[in-house]
Order: sequence, then structure tokens, then C-alpha cells
Amino acid sequence: MKKINLIVAIFLFCSFTAGAQFFYSLGIAAGINYGKEGWSSERYSAQEQSILKYHGAVLAEFFSNPKYKWRSEIMYNALGTKELYLTNKYINSTNFISFNNYLMIRHEYFKWIPYVLIGPRVAYLMSRGGVFGDVIGGEYLIHVSGAVGIGIEPVWYSHFKIFMEVFYNHDIMPSFIGNIDSYTPPPYNYTLSETVMKHDFELRIGLKYVFDAKSKCPHVDNPMGN
Repeated sequence: MKKINLIVAIFLFCSFTAGAQFFYSLGIAAGINYGKEGWSSERYSAQEQSILKYHGAVLAEFFSNPKYKWRSEIMYNALGTKELYLTNKYINSTNFISFNNYLMIRHEYFKWIPYVLIGPRVAYLMSRGGVFGDVIGGEYLIHVSGAVGIGIEPVWYSHFKIFMEVFYNHDIMPSFIGNIDSYTPPPYNYTLSETVMKHDFELRIGLKYVFDAKSKCPHVDNPMGN
């Protein structure tokens, strides 16, 4: 927890020291994940079921360009799957802290601002647990994934703005590559080579503070003089 607090503090400090034209907003977001692991072995892949978990993030957006911005995040992401092994069910859990960076492409309409986010995530595995110990225990501490999302926020003439986003996140590099036990009774047990790729869908809501926001609707001149 101390490491998380330190990273967040450094992130916030760097954000606040940026120039006004460079630094656009600061915010927080939280939501739910629906994730699954893809195993290269058909047998184990068939045993995997998605599970609902959660995430939270602090974020900063950069550049005052109305169409293009850059989003950086520090995110806590709880992932996991449900294993169906014989007649039993087991929960595998992997908890990450990640540094996310996205290109944001947005278009402002009269009442709404829809946008697209796309970019990489670099994740650090903080904790893990599960029945397949040789897989969970052998996962890489650091791995890279790619995420794409869509979001929307209302046009509010206020510094505070709410938003909602949906993401799809998929491993670029595998979470695990190695040999595992077949989990079959002797003398039929054997080892096999396995590759595990994680992916999940995420739904989040958030609140951000925009530093250079307009406080009221812009004045429009009436050419009729009314």
C-alpha cells in the first residue's frame, strides 16, 4: 500500500507542475471488469470461465487541443478467472497496478462529447493466488497489454465533468509461457507447454476537474437586435 501511495503522489505532483497549456485535467475513475484467460491448450481453455471483478484509477489529460488529447493513468486492476476442474470450481486471482497511456480522439457536439481512447498498458503483478500454482506462480511480474475504449461526457460549463467509458484490454505479450502438470491421476499425468493470454472488458465511471473550463455558455450575438 505504501508503494501505491508513493506512486500516486509522484503522479499527482508531476501533473500539477505541468504548464497550463500542457495540462488539461485531473480525475478519478472506478468500475468493474469481466475478464478471462486464454490458454493455448484446448483442454484448459475450455475450463476457463469469465469472472466479475473491479478496478480504480487516477488520471491526467494533456494538451488543450479540442480534438486530440493524451491520457495517462495509474490503475489498480483486479483480474481473475473461474476454473472448472472435474466437479470443482476454483477462483484464480491476479492483482495489477499499471501505467496506462492513450491517444484520445474526441468530437464535441452541442450536448455531448464522444471520444475514442487507444494505447498501451504496462502492468506490474502485485499479488496472485489460485489452484494452478505453477501457472499463477510463474506469471511474469511485468507485462504489456493494449487497450481500446470509447467514452462520453456531457457538455457542462463547469470545471467538474463526469464521464463514462467502456474498454477492451488484451495482452500484447503473454502473461505466462512454460510447462505445467496435466493434473490427471498417475500414471496418466504428463507435462505440456502452455501459453496464457489475459483479456477483459471494463466499464467505468469517473469525475475529472478541467483547469481551463468555461464557467458559462458562450455569448451569441443576435443579428436581429432582439
